[in-house]
Amino acid sequence: MAINSILSAVNKAIDNVVSDFQNNPNRFWNERDIHWSLFHYLEKEAIVSEVYPTQLIRAEFPTLKVFPGNRPARGHYDLVILDAESYFNPESQKMGAQAPWDKYLKLINIEVAIEIKLWLNCLRPENMAERADWDIKKLTDTPNNVQNSYFLNFVQLDFRREQNKKYYLQLREYLIKQKQNRPNLNILCVSSNSEL
Repeated sequence: MAINSILSAVNKAIDNVVSDFQNNPNRFWNERDIHWSLFHYLEKEAIVSEVYPTQLIRAEFPTLKVFPGNRPARGHYDLVILDAESYFNPESQKMGAQAPWDKYLKLINIEVAIEIKLWLNCLRPENMAERADWDIKKLTDTPNNVQNSYFLNFVQLDFRREQNKKYYLQLREYLIKQKQNRPNLNILCVSSNSEL
């Protein structure tokens, strides 16, 4: 499938998840529920032609970059769509599931990487930024630098309370600022209240 077709299918699948979220937000108890819903819609869009879509649509796929810290480690994307040509390349296929990540990840191209956040409570502004920035780094830091990346934020708060509306608007404004310097990053911030 050509990249434009893949991106069109991804956008349709995301639209369906947004619709589900706004029509019945209490159905989503955690981020994993959103992952499953998105996978379901990606599969319905026939985004990959393989018999087993999980070959090319992967959850918790590791980043190429190892991030520094007390215990340096790779990040993981919530969901990726792998490039079929690089995945089914004989060199990639012979490596197998236990291949060292350093070698394997250099052979595999990612068509689309998706990070999902479900915001269930109001965090202090500095914690909001820290939580969002980690996912943005995974999607944009070199050498990860995924060409087609999505950062999907679903905000499920009691919007009858004014402080929650204010929090949502602060988060949205913060994400808009983060997007300005990252043209390849698609950011969505969806309220469970469709009127917002």
